[in-house]
Amino acid sequence: MEIRELAIIAKRELEELTGFTSPNVIGIGKREDLWYITIEIIEKKSEAANLEVLGIYEVRLDTSGGFIGYERTMMRKRGDILR
Repeated sequence: MEIRELAIIAKRELEELTGFTSPNVIGIGKREDLWYITIEIIEKKSEAANLEVLGIYEVRLDTSGGFIGYERTMMRKRGDILR
Protein backbone atom coordinates (compact mmCIF):
# COMPACT_ATOMS: atom_id res chain seq x y z
CA MET A 1 0.00 0.00 0.00
CA GLU A 2 1.32 3.45 -0.91
CA ILE A 3 1.96 6.15 1.68
CA ARG A 4 -0.60 8.47 0.07
CA GLU A 5 -3.30 5.81 0.53
CA LEU A 6 -2.32 5.29 4.17
CA ALA A 7 -2.60 9.04 4.79
CA ILE A 8 -6.10 9.14 3.25
CA ILE A 9 -7.25 6.19 5.37
CA ALA A 10 -5.83 7.70 8.56
CA LYS A 11 -7.47 11.10 7.94
CA ARG A 12 -10.83 9.52 7.12
CA GLU A 13 -10.81 7.29 10.22
CA LEU A 14 -9.83 10.18 12.50
CA GLU A 15 -12.59 12.40 11.10
CA GLU A 16 -15.20 9.67 11.60
CA LEU A 17 -14.12 8.88 15.15
CA THR A 18 -13.60 12.42 16.46
CA GLY A 19 -16.10 14.41 14.42
CA PHE A 20 -13.43 17.03 13.69
CA THR A 21 -12.80 18.04 10.09
CA SER A 22 -9.90 19.26 7.91
CA PRO A 23 -7.11 16.99 9.14
CA ASN A 24 -3.55 17.56 7.90
CA VAL A 25 -0.91 14.84 7.85
CA ILE A 26 2.30 16.17 9.40
CA GLY A 27 4.27 12.94 9.64
CA ILE A 28 4.36 9.29 8.60
CA GLY A 29 6.67 6.55 9.79
CA LYS A 30 6.83 2.79 10.07
CA ARG A 31 7.97 0.80 13.09
CA GLU A 32 7.99 -2.96 12.85
CA ASP A 33 4.61 -3.93 11.32
CA LEU A 34 2.71 -0.70 12.01
CA TRP A 35 2.43 2.65 10.25
CA TYR A 36 2.26 5.72 12.51
CA ILE A 37 0.56 8.70 10.89
CA THR A 38 0.72 12.00 12.77
CA ILE A 39 -2.22 14.28 12.05
CA GLU A 40 -2.98 17.84 13.10
CA ILE A 41 -6.66 18.80 13.23
CA ILE A 42 -8.62 21.87 14.35
CA GLU A 43 -10.51 21.07 17.56
CA LYS A 44 -11.76 24.57 18.34
CA LYS A 45 -12.18 27.27 15.72
CA SER A 46 -11.67 30.93 16.56
CA GLU A 47 -12.26 34.28 14.86
CA ALA A 48 -8.54 34.88 15.32
CA ALA A 49 -6.76 32.04 13.50
CA ASN A 50 -3.79 32.12 15.90
CA LEU A 51 -6.17 31.24 18.76
CA GLU A 52 -7.56 28.08 17.14
CA VAL A 53 -6.90 24.96 19.21
CA LEU A 54 -5.23 22.15 17.30
CA GLY A 55 -5.01 18.53 18.34
CA ILE A 56 -2.03 16.40 17.31
CA TYR A 57 -3.02 12.76 16.86
CA GLU A 58 -1.10 9.59 16.15
CA VAL A 59 -3.07 7.09 14.08
CA ARG A 60 -1.83 3.51 13.81
CA LEU A 61 -2.48 1.35 10.76
CA ASP A 62 -1.29 -2.16 9.91
CA THR A 63 0.69 -2.81 6.73
CA SER A 64 -2.48 -3.34 4.69
CA GLY A 65 -4.04 -0.08 5.88
CA GLY A 66 -6.26 -1.61 8.55
CA PHE A 67 -7.09 0.77 11.39
CA ILE A 68 -5.50 -0.27 14.69
CA GLY A 69 -6.10 2.79 16.87
CA TYR A 70 -5.37 6.43 17.56
CA GLU A 71 -4.30 8.70 20.39
CA ARG A 72 -4.21 12.45 20.89
CA THR A 73 -0.61 13.18 21.80
CA MET A 74 -0.75 16.96 22.19
CA MET A 75 -2.87 20.09 21.94
CA ARG A 76 -1.67 23.58 21.00
CA LYS A 77 -2.84 26.98 19.82
CA ARG A 78 -2.14 27.59 16.15
CA GLY A 79 0.25 30.44 17.03
CA ASP A 80 2.43 28.22 19.25
CA ILE A 81 5.72 27.11 17.76
CA LEU A 82 6.75 23.48 18.31
CA ARG A 83 10.23 22.09 17.90
